[in-house]
Amino acid sequence: MKKTSEENKIRSSPLSLKQTKVGNCFISLTLDTRRECDGKPMPAAIRFTIDRDRYYLRLPDKFTREQYEEVCKSTGKGRVAASQVDKERPYDIKVRLLADFEDYLQQVVSLSKTTRLSINTIKTMITGKSSTESFLKVWETVARQKPLGTCANYLVARNSFLKHIGNRPGFNITIEDIRMWEKKLLESGVSKTTVGMYFRAFRVIWNACEKKGYITHVGYPFGKDSDKVTIPKGNTRKKYYLNVEQMTELYRRFIEKRYPQEWDVDWRENTHYSLGLFLVQYLGNGFNLADAAHLTYNDHYFQSGRQSFQFVRQKTEDRSEMEIVIPIIPELQVILKEIAALPQKGTLVFPQIYGGADTPDEKRKRVAMENQNIKKRVRRLVKSMGWEVQPSCTWCRHSFATNLTHAGVPHNYISESMGHSVDNNITNRYIDAFPLSQQMEFNSKLLKLNDEPDIMEELKDLTPEQLKALIAMVKNA
Repeated sequence: MKKTSEENKIRSSPLSLKQTKVGNCFISLTLDTRRECDGKPMPAAIRFTIDRDRYYLRLPDKFTREQYEEVCKSTGKGRVAASQVDKERPYDIKVRLLADFEDYLQQVVSLSKTTRLSINTIKTMITGKSSTESFLKVWETVARQKPLGTCANYLVARNSFLKHIGNRPGFNITIEDIRMWEKKLLESGVSKTTVGMYFRAFRVIWNACEKKGYITHVGYPFGKDSDKVTIPKGNTRKKYYLNVEQMTELYRRFIEKRYPQEWDVDWRENTHYSLGLFLVQYLGNGFNLADAAHLTYNDHYFQSGRQSFQFVRQKTEDRSEMEIVIPIIPELQVILKEIAALPQKGTLVFPQIYGGADTPDEKRKRVAMENQNIKKRVRRLVKSMGWEVQPSCTWCRHSFATNLTHAGVPHNYISESMGHSVDNNITNRYIDAFPLSQQMEFNSKLLKLNDEPDIMEELKDLTPEQLKALIAMVKNA
């Protein structure tokens, strides 16, 4: 294969201690002679060349031409004079320079696997500096591309980093920075759950920067090794749910509009609306308020005979096209008649959540505000009922999954209804695993409105002697 003129020039240079090529980039360990003057020492440098664009990474050592040539020619052989034993020999310097060269070479090799090499990306990777981009700018850009809820979480994490670590220019962020961030968060009373959420957002941004070639995986801060930072896991939320009886009581309160009489009219009306949205999230397969805000009367709604909704979760719409179907059981229909907009094709089911907001930021703020309203009002209601719990909208999702599990509903139905992947088998796209009638049956288990006694439950409480007596009585009847 014919060598290029640049490659031939590098290979023939007497000052190149070592040279190689990675992709379209020539890399050489050489002497930086650009400012040569009166035989003064010049810095050793690693030179990166792409086309005619060059970047010299200066190393700490400086040499005259003669000293550098001596280092290049040294072999480490021969006897060492007693007076030179404690001094660094030319060969020792050569070994050290080659080790530095190999370290940067591996960084460029790693970078070449994720992006096309350019002098700018190499320089940014090595120095952590860029005139146009920075880790924090990428953080904001990536966050703005996420769905509303995820965007809010990423920006909160970014603001926390700015508060505790500062406005770092470029991409020079170290493991020590992450450790300091974690230390300050925990000292300020932030839970490990929140720390984990912040770190996972940071990890996404790191991976985005790595993919763009601004940084390499060499400095990746997270891992299980002692020199890495472990992303903490929060406490389990398995206990954060309301059981079927509690949800049923809240539903009865809603349909009877039974709220404390000492509350003023506005507060009772607002609580009624918020409780309705709370129950909609529970009966709506545990979807969150961002999903409720975005829910529309689409073609599926009318094609199903107004018996079900279909949507893609806002949280995962950028990485999943999994469609979720919500069966509109009679109890959910009662709530919709109270608080939803009249069905019109293409319109929002709950337009009052967005309240006319038309930009992503405004919508995100409206959803966050409504979430807080629901939490505040439902908590005040359950407190007036004597319950010692502090529910929030998140509890609706946990309650949906837990209560259907306890009712014996198949796990794959629960996962599918919540938008969790059950199986990547493409055949599943063509199979209606749970027809609407069965969905109605399963979701009806979310409430317990039948006042007739459950015979099977009562039989469980009988002793063996009582069961024998009952069977004998039935036989003789």
